[in-house]
Amino acid sequence: MQSMKKNDGLSIQGGSNEHGVTGSMTVTAGEKCKIIGWQDGGFRNFGHHLRNEMGGVWAYPVKIADGFWLRVNGAVAEVTEYETMPNATVFRGKAGDVQVSRFQFCPDHYRGAIVEYTLCVQHDTIAELLFIVRFDIQPTWFSAESGIGNAADYGWYENGFVLAKDREHEWYAGFCGDMPFAREQVQLTEAHLSPEEMIGSGVTGAVHTTLALRAGKPETLRFYLAASEESAEELCETLASMREERVDLWERKTARTHWIQHHSELKTSSPDFDQVFEWIKYNADWLVSDGGNYGRGLTAGLPEYPWWFGCDNAYSTQGLNAIGDFETSRDTLKLLCEYSEQVNGNGRIVHEITNNGQCPNPGNSQETGHYITAVYHYWRWTGDTGFVAEVFPYCEKGMRWLLTEMDPDGDLLPSGYGIIEIRGLNAELIDTAVYTCQALFCMAEMAEALGCDGSEYRQTGEKLKEVINNRLWMEEEKLFADAVGKPAEVLNSIDILTQDHDNLSAEYREYLEKLREKLRSMPQNEDAPVLVNKNWVICTPMEAGIADREKAETALAAMRTPEFIGEYGVYLAGFMHQHTMTISTGAQAVAEGRYGFCTESLALLERMAKTYSMVLPGSISEMSPNYGCFVQAWTLYAAAVPVVECFAGFRPAIQKGELVLAPCVPDQWNEMELLGVRVGDGLVDFRFHRESGREVYRISSNGSFSIRFAPCHSGSKILVNGCEADGEIRFARGENVVEVIL
Repeated sequence: MQSMKKNDGLSIQGGSNEHGVTGSMTVTAGEKCKIIGWQDGGFRNFGHHLRNEMGGVWAYPVKIADGFWLRVNGAVAEVTEYETMPNATVFRGKAGDVQVSRFQFCPDHYRGAIVEYTLCVQHDTIAELLFIVRFDIQPTWFSAESGIGNAADYGWYENGFVLAKDREHEWYAGFCGDMPFAREQVQLTEAHLSPEEMIGSGVTGAVHTTLALRAGKPETLRFYLAASEESAEELCETLASMREERVDLWERKTARTHWIQHHSELKTSSPDFDQVFEWIKYNADWLVSDGGNYGRGLTAGLPEYPWWFGCDNAYSTQGLNAIGDFETSRDTLKLLCEYSEQVNGNGRIVHEITNNGQCPNPGNSQETGHYITAVYHYWRWTGDTGFVAEVFPYCEKGMRWLLTEMDPDGDLLPSGYGIIEIRGLNAELIDTAVYTCQALFCMAEMAEALGCDGSEYRQTGEKLKEVINNRLWMEEEKLFADAVGKPAEVLNSIDILTQDHDNLSAEYREYLEKLREKLRSMPQNEDAPVLVNKNWVICTPMEAGIADREKAETALAAMRTPEFIGEYGVYLAGFMHQHTMTISTGAQAVAEGRYGFCTESLALLERMAKTYSMVLPGSISEMSPNYGCFVQAWTLYAAAVPVVECFAGFRPAIQKGELVLAPCVPDQWNEMELLGVRVGDGLVDFRFHRESGREVYRISSNGSFSIRFAPCHSGSKILVNGCEADGEIRFARGENVVEVIL
């Protein structure tokens, strides 16, 4: 486990804060608290959702403070080196002649943060220190629209603590030190004592102290920040507990990080890629948010999307399964189901839920089928039929909603907005069709496991699969359509698209004009498949594994061209090359892997990995190469699902007591180890070595399930533990060696 350092470009680098383009930002994360600031150690007004208020110290669903600073002899340290640790953050610099190092981490068990300053001088000196916290206690985004206001704050001193409160709500924040503060040390004011003047109706709490610094002898000061939605008494108890348990809290945080490191631990012929893979696991951990009574789950991204999403988590929980975090996967899926029942009640899965349980968007059509699939994937990794039984009734409602209310013409293609939220494009979309089809097969298997008849789900799934492979296939383009609709509907979408995008290329405008002419000449009362902008979701039939092999191979070949792929991965649309995202690249990488094109899959991931550490050391930005959220949850899906399920070939069916291993290691790697893969009740180690004419697999397992080995090279001679295999290869716990003679 190593940290990632940076000593240049620490201040804001380009972009507009209004649009969430985040420059050189950073996060220090715990499940109950996150510090969002800049790599130069500062805090600034920034943010789109809560305008200029998305940074600072958050103990979700309440913000504690806009930031904190330490003045040393009147100066704030100029940071020259920033370090991301998997579980903490370090800033190093100088304030005058004083070397200042700031170390901070957020315990996972308290709604607070611990900040430690170490001061060092070359000559004896007396340092005048002022620790400043700019309290700005307020609720998360969408609160005002839900009738939850934000009032001015006030502060007070109490028994060695500095405390603050929102004037109209039971929202409290405060801080303390290793030793109780004396009253005369504390200053409370509405004035800004910090180097940055922050907006809002906050109050400043500051503590003054004098410290004699001796040459070569470091001195350390610690401060503890926390929040409460109950009372000042609870807040003080939390602060005191954090102070008392500091060492234990850090040890527990470190143990958690080691657990993440050593589960689904990747070691290949490409150490640089291994490092990216390891840090993507840490990135996902930073995004877990425990909102107490509001629930716990994986959030979408920082800094602008620190709440829960249906679409994002239908992808991201699959990544959590692959790295062994079954608990967060389950908690997230449970949270989505509970809020969807509460908000919709009809089976529709919500699009997003804020940290205080508000729902700005009740859900796009593709999210319902995709959620059902995510439940199924959790089940096949864990065998947790009890959870399936818990959410299955709502999944049943979801299928009815998709195939009745959202499919009034009865063609099995639900309508409505999908993943690509282009205004006006609410026709019958490819991603909604694919994820509905996938969900039908999942429902059939889950129903049967619960003692119900799943045949109707399976039969409907087969019909929809046929529709997708025939009606949505466009032979002339060798691609799947991105939408189906009546000509007038598609023409309306084209009109909106051209109005909303002034920067469309001349080539694309020409294509749209030809498409307009074609649509006007078609029967106006009949649906037709179209390619509006060749959006990345046309890979979903392959990603879900429901495309006929011949069509899959044809479409994947067409999508490997510069029309779809740029320097950093897959464009959001074949006709619009301005943007690339980790999810577009990841979905295409999964699609390649599902059909055995793992060399091509890894090539896409290597493009995505080029953006690693461009903004935040140790992370990949949402938008390639270097903007949008500086850490994004579905990047875990993009990396972990191809590596674990396709390259190493883990296809668990723990609900049936079986793990299928069907490895397809990319040509780029002659060595691959994937260690500590959590499957059901056990751990599996996968080791691979390739040499001329021979592949060797060493599989170790301590689980109660059987393992069926399915080599990708048919017709090869295979030895199992030195003996030639005859027929199906199956083994149980222990270590087994499979040799494939090519």
